Amino acid sequence: MKKTLTLILAISLSCFASRAQDSQMANHLALGVTLGLDGIGLEAALPITPYVQARAGYSIFPYTHKQDVNLGSVEMGGQTKQLDKVPFSATMWKGGAGKLLFDIFPGKKTPFHFTVGAYFGSGKFLHTQTDLSKVLNPADYATLAISYNQVKVSTDPKGFVDLDAKIGSVVPYVGIGFGRAIKPGSRVRVSFDMGALITGGMKIQTYNYVNLEGKAQPVVVTSQALTDQNGHQVDNGWVDKIAAFPVLPMLKLNVFVRLF
Repeated sequence: MKKTLTLILAISLSCFASRAQDSQMANHLALGVTLGLDGIGLEAALPITPYVQARAGYSIFPYTHKQDVNLGSVEMGGQTKQLDKVPFSATMWKGGAGKLLFDIFPGKKTPFHFTVGAYFGSGKFLHTQTDLSKVLNPADYATLAISYNQVKVSTDPKGFVDLDAKIGSVVPYVGIGFGRAIKPGSRVRVSFDMGALITGGMKIQTYNYVNLEGKAQPVVVTSQALTDQNGHQVDNGWVDKIAAFPVLPMLKLNVFVRLF
C-alpha cells in the first residue's frame, strides 16, 4: 500500500513539475477567429518562447458597398455625355489579406505585448468599380477612351471602370495588444490588437486598356489631374492628402481555442 501511494505521489509530482516547467517552445497550437478593420479571418498561434508567440492567418472583408452615383459630364470618344445614376461598388482588402505577426511579451506571464510583423496580399486596400456596361456598346469595352478632367481611362473588357487605393503587396505592421493567444492551462483566450500598417503612402489609380490587347495600364490619379477647365480642383486636394498619409490604422479582436 505504501509503495502504491508513493508511486501515485511520484507521478503527481512529476506531472506538476512538467506543467510548471512548460517550455512554451512550439509545444502548443491554437486556432482563432478575428474581427477587425481587416475584416473577418482565421489565425493559428504558436508559442516560440514564454516571451514570444507567432501568429499567422488570413482575413477577408465580407461587405461590398453598392449605390448609384452621378459622375457628371464625361468625354467619351470626342463626345460629352452626362453620366447619372451609374452603378458603383466599393470593397476593402480586395482578395483578402494574409498576415504573419509576432507578439513580444515583457514578462513570462504578462498579457500586454508589442507586435511586429507584416500583412501581404494584392495591395488593393480599397477597390471600386463603376459599371458602364449598359452605357456603352460592347464594342466600346476596353477600346473607347474616356476622359474626366485630365484623367484618361477606359473600361475593362467587361465594361467596368476600376479605381484602386493601392499599397504595397507586403506591408510592415507594428502595434501593441493585450492578451495571449496561448496560455498553458487555459483552453479559450481573448486578445486585442491595436496598431498600424506602415504603408509609406498609397497610389490612387485607375486603368487604361485602349490599344493594349486587354492588358491594364495603371493611370495614377492626383488632385492636379482632377483640375477642371476653370482651374478648380474638384476634390479640394483630398486625393493627394489621402495618398500621402503614411499609415493605415488597425484594430482587431481575436478569440483563440488551444488545441493542445
